[in-house]
Amino acid sequence: MLFILTGDIRTGKTTWLEARVHELETAGVPVRGVLAPGVWRDGEKVGIENVLLPSRERVLLAKPVNWGQPPIDRCGWNFDATALARVNAHLTGLAAAVGEKDAGPGPLVIDEIGPLELRRGGGLTAALALLDGGPAPAWPHALAVVRATLAEEAAARLRPAWGFVELVRPDETGARRFREVLPGGLPGHPRK
Repeated sequence: MLFILTGDIRTGKTTWLEARVHELETAGVPVRGVLAPGVWRDGEKVGIENVLLPSRERVLLAKPVNWGQPPIDRCGWNFDATALARVNAHLTGLAAAVGEKDAGPGPLVIDEIGPLELRRGGGLTAALALLDGGPAPAWPHALAVVRATLAEEAAARLRPAWGFVELVRPDETGARRFREVLPGGLPGHPRK
């Protein structure tokens, strides 16, 4: 099953996802993919990192556009080409290892799929390729972060590969629903 975690800008999607990843890892469930926390200084977002899972390697992916520099996608961020290549290589490596029985099944998490991926064929292309491939033995379930303005478009694209796509919000109802589909639930979070 594919979950699309959706909400407007700054509604806590990545923070919510980080909490779910922590729950899973604490319960011994492997998590593969990428998180995209912001880098903050004095209340201002000054960067976007990618945290590669499961290794937790951190890559500075983007910085705000400086005046006089054209953004590559008109979204206000300059993406580092080397960092994008590193993250895409990590995700491609996950796809190559999909048949390996190294750590057992767990969810694939992708933070985030946006207009670069959905409409321009850029950005985290390997993330979209993984999601387009549907479930795999290593990740029978996935959770992708998609802003509200693109959630229905992403769901329509990915539904054929996953069969069922559920949109969830970054709240306790979404967390409970996500926990319910994991095999056996999570310790301390019984199924209802």
